[in-house]
Amino acid sequence: MKRVIPFKTSLRHSTPWLLVLVLTAVLTTLTTSRALTRYREFRTGWSWDLAYYNQWFWSITRGDGVLSVRPIAAYADEGPSAWKTNYLSPARYLLIPIYFLWSDPEVLLVVQNVVFWWGLPAAFGLLRSEGSSNPWALAGLALVPATPLLWPLVWNDFRELQLALPFVLWAIQGVRSRRCWLSALGIGGMLACRQEFALVVASMAILPPRNPEDVGKSYRWARTLLIVGLAWFLFGFFGYLRWMIGPSTPEAYLSQFTGPKAGLDETLATSLDFLAVGLGAWAILACLAPRVGLLAVPWVLTLARGRWALPLIATEQWHHVRYTALFVFLALAAGLIGFAKVGRWLDRWPGDRWRRIGVWTLAAVSLLLADRTMASRLAQIPQPISTREAAEVWQWIDRVGPDDGVLAAYEVTAPLSSRRLLYSNVMDKNKPPGYPRLESVIRWVFILRDDPLAQSLSKQGFELVHTGSALRVYRRRLN
Repeated sequence: MKRVIPFKTSLRHSTPWLLVLVLTAVLTTLTTSRALTRYREFRTGWSWDLAYYNQWFWSITRGDGVLSVRPIAAYADEGPSAWKTNYLSPARYLLIPIYFLWSDPEVLLVVQNVVFWWGLPAAFGLLRSEGSSNPWALAGLALVPATPLLWPLVWNDFRELQLALPFVLWAIQGVRSRRCWLSALGIGGMLACRQEFALVVASMAILPPRNPEDVGKSYRWARTLLIVGLAWFLFGFFGYLRWMIGPSTPEAYLSQFTGPKAGLDETLATSLDFLAVGLGAWAILACLAPRVGLLAVPWVLTLARGRWALPLIATEQWHHVRYTALFVFLALAAGLIGFAKVGRWLDRWPGDRWRRIGVWTLAAVSLLLADRTMASRLAQIPQPISTREAAEVWQWIDRVGPDDGVLAAYEVTAPLSSRRLLYSNVMDKNKPPGYPRLESVIRWVFILRDDPLAQSLSKQGFELVHTGSALRVYRRRLN
């Protein structure tokens, strides 16, 4: 006879998840709206990168598969074929059907915000799997949005690295609970985001199971994780580079990590800044799950030894915050497990809710203080184009035809990238053929006000149609 679950019992079990989904929907809506506003105000992380991603999708779904926006890396340049990329990210290909239905840079911003906040249900699931009661898991979940580095990460345009948050949490939950399907979902999503996560998967071999098990089972899980991670990196990624670009590309990739590094004192100081300001209380809670927290250590040290420093988030280089994604996601996972462990310790004093309130309040205050420091740094990011001028420039962007070639300053390239020919004149590899002489296919020029190119544009048949405090816009005169 089929068992009937009472309605009140069913509601009691489903209510926490409903609260999680409501919080997820609210934050997704808020940050998506803010991201689209920042896009319209030309305040995205790095417009040229967003222009690349958008033109990549556009050229495959609407164009001829050839790129004019070509990012430059130390070991290889992408393009001109859209299929020639210098890193491995299958997630990008999975988004092609979505972009086909909505072909605009804004869809990439929406995708990032939606997938990023899937991390909230993943965090709640991890807390519950680690033995937290529903109230304690919800209390821990309420702290997640206060993580200081999550906000610049979610607003930093579209980056595959930043899509990995929910998959990292699912992977760690799956591995610790020995649930194959959840492990496969999390690890598959991680590997789809970028090749760096292959090394994370390999390092997950040190993760302890949540419950005691025989040594043979632990060995099989560790061996599988190590093989999957290293195989994806060495054979998948390096094999892809050799096939797509050339046999010496893997060696050139590895050479990026050699050379002068920051000294020990500077490395430790920079690491402490990442932990104290970037993570707040999560850095302390992660210490309660040391073998999980250990996964984040190599990634924060890699940053602190010279790749990037957190004070740079107050400058135009703030978009490099994407490189913090690996250590932030891993440290957050360790912090969540540590928070769950604190809850189990507090269970020794049932009914004494004041201890729980005190612990949660301390964590919240720590995070809010770190948030305040982070907010003050973010407020210093330069905004060269005013909101008023941005609205004026958009009126001219909307007049650019689908077949018009464009030369533009980096700051305004993203909304102009749904075209076959988009160039910039800052770096030589991004300049159009024959520069500074512009071919007739280039019909629009959006440049900074003090750009020397302006002196020759009139002689080349362009007329000035907009002059602002930051930008000048030129249109080629019709014959």
